[in-house]
Amino acid sequence: MMKKYFPFILLLIITACSKPEPQKAAVIGIEDIASLTSNYPDKIQVINFWATWCKPCVDELPAFEKLKATYGDQIEVILISLDDVENLESKVNPFLEKHNIQSQVRLLDYPYAAEYIPMVDPHWDGAIPVTLIKYKKEHKFYNQSFEFKELDFEVAALLEK
Repeated sequence: MMKKYFPFILLLIITACSKPEPQKAAVIGIEDIASLTSNYPDKIQVINFWATWCKPCVDELPAFEKLKATYGDQIEVILISLDDVENLESKVNPFLEKHNIQSQVRLLDYPYAAEYIPMVDPHWDGAIPVTLIKYKKEHKFYNQSFEFKELDFEVAALLEK
């Protein structure tokens, strides 16, 4: 009797143990940045600007991944890569796969930083990493690297409102 169910049980075990597929970056333009930064959702949005060539950016990515895993559907984590679009398939997507990135990833294909930087925050000097946390009418801009504990504090404070 047990032999008959063995393949089904094995399939369930394999499915339960498999990791979710890492994200692939979707290419966006300046109109998408304008939309992201002008809308204020009912769900907390954590938007991080980073690049694969930026060591502090790469170092903080696990904190964003842990944040997404901790809060699940209560928040939306969006990682916006500022890598060159030519590097999407050769560097960015392989990086996402290697690090098993589960957050949403976008690659900004717009070369004129002076045009999109003020859309994100007028205090942004163009350096990365930077993070924007939005919720309802709240707009918090951070020109710094994050550890998970700091991100968790910011999100938890907004959830209490």
